[in-house]
Amino acid sequence: MKKAFSEAAAVRRGRTVPRRAIALAAAALLLTAAVLVDLLVFPLRFLIAPLPALAERRAGEMRVHFIDVGQGDSALIEFPDGRTMLVDGGDGSDAATAAVVSEMRAAGLRRLDYVLLTHADADHAGGLAEIVSLFGAETAFMPPVEGAAEGTAFGDFYRAAADAGAEVRLSQMYEAILPADETYFYYLLFLAPLSPHIGSSAYNAGDENEASAVVWLEYEGRSLLLTGDAGEETEERLVRLAETLGDEAFSFPAQAAWGEVTLAPDLASLDFLKAGHHGSSSSTGEALLRMTSPGAVFFSAGAGNGYLHPSYRCIERVRECVPDAEIYRTDEQGTLLLTIRPGGDYAVTYGGF
Repeated sequence: MKKAFSEAAAVRRGRTVPRRAIALAAAALLLTAAVLVDLLVFPLRFLIAPLPALAERRAGEMRVHFIDVGQGDSALIEFPDGRTMLVDGGDGSDAATAAVVSEMRAAGLRRLDYVLLTHADADHAGGLAEIVSLFGAETAFMPPVEGAAEGTAFGDFYRAAADAGAEVRLSQMYEAILPADETYFYYLLFLAPLSPHIGSSAYNAGDENEASAVVWLEYEGRSLLLTGDAGEETEERLVRLAETLGDEAFSFPAQAAWGEVTLAPDLASLDFLKAGHHGSSSSTGEALLRMTSPGAVFFSAGAGNGYLHPSYRCIERVRECVPDAEIYRTDEQGTLLLTIRPGGDYAVTYGGF
């Protein structure tokens, strides 16, 4: 009996050793593969991050994602023809960058067509270098300010865009983005900043916020104004232009693939406003609010942030100047999704969509 027992044990040991060896070898292969993926393809911290429950974009829909990146700013635009644009990239923290990457992956993005840094502040520029390194970009719009020094968020983004082979362009008034054909016509037009070659107090004083890009996006009769961190100085200049020149204030003949089209943003017909500078007291002023009377105002701010954004004064201005405006806040509702459908119907969703 003792001999039989020893033989049975030996058989068991003989079977166990190969299984352990196979398991260890498989684990080693998986670990090696994971390291290679992390180094060469996509960081694991992004691959294992949960994705938002985002439905597939339907034909002809334009979607704007105001991504919850904490106390920073980032918006992803899906144009109705399938092209994409990322506006700012958060502050570069792991949580903020993961939020942007997860939103992009959930939307099925493999590469960006456009990326826009509204201005050089780190809470807007911090994550862009890594995001562009991962996804690439065809065109990168840069703010017209100095500061591409080694080690700055702006400098890192500039070099990442160049390394990715992106066409680097300067943000300035009348830069435009148009679709490749007339199937779903939309346009994006820069209203600010002015060309630095013309001269402006924003550039002369080195005020990066007042040099922030301001863009108008229009589709199916619906319009959205993104103001970055521009303050009331820039807002009031735009309002004065509209009051003085009327319909001609921002009218611009642009060359589309099928011929010349006239782009004519009308501030007085605005539907959606992205509040400036996270809702600080020095942005989204009375002049702009009364001129535009938006139906909805979107705020990007971090929950419990030390700046107290959005400020009480800003919220009260919105309620006083535009009593019927809907207010949406990333600090309270998380990532916000604005969807504009063919025909002009729209919806705003949040909380996992």
